[in-house]
Amino acid sequence: MKFREFIQIYKDAVLIDGSTFSVFDKAQNLRRQVSDWLKKGYLIQLKKGTYIFSDEYRKINPSISFIANFLYSPSYLSLEYALSFYGLIPEKVTVITSVSARKTKTIKNRMGRFEYNSIKKELFFGFKKSGTDGQNFFIAEPEKALLDFFYLRTEFKGSEAELKSLRLQNSEIVDQQRLGLYSLKYNKRVRKISKALIEFIKSEEKYKTI
Repeated sequence: MKFREFIQIYKDAVLIDGSTFSVFDKAQNLRRQVSDWLKKGYLIQLKKGTYIFSDEYRKINPSISFIANFLYSPSYLSLEYALSFYGLIPEKVTVITSVSARKTKTIKNRMGRFEYNSIKKELFFGFKKSGTDGQNFFIAEPEKALLDFFYLRTEFKGSEAELKSLRLQNSEIVDQQRLGLYSLKYNKRVRKISKALIEFIKSEEKYKTI
């Protein structure tokens, strides 16, 4: 297959999934050609069997959020990435953090560093679908992103100094009732931090009205 033919076939695809190569005649030859196109810089490998066109040939730019969900499934964006996404923390994150019921995994490619943190199956909830233009992805609700952060960042104990260090902003988007309800599924440490956070947010809100 000529590369221009390959472009015509996949030009409207957000990502190129190598599992689709099997529908073509001489699929093994196509896989060898793809390896050659990678070396020539025509394609970029996101992980084994998943590719995008290089800038010169790419018609559609996939979002980082969509890529994160696609590379490791089932998973949803959470932790620092989700907190930044919602504007709850001021920092711009450089690592795309997700949660998965599968084992912990890190994938690095030209698009970034994608970290998947393992969580118990019973804690795999509290996320929603977002995105547009055929690039949907799953992301934790604000309250779940906070709880995942407290749960997986085990060094965090929930002292007032630690809560202040988060530099939370836009805390009005946090549903305190939902935060408390979701926290009941977590361990004692996280439940304690959740209660402390609710009191912290209330005190901050009270301070703003003075």
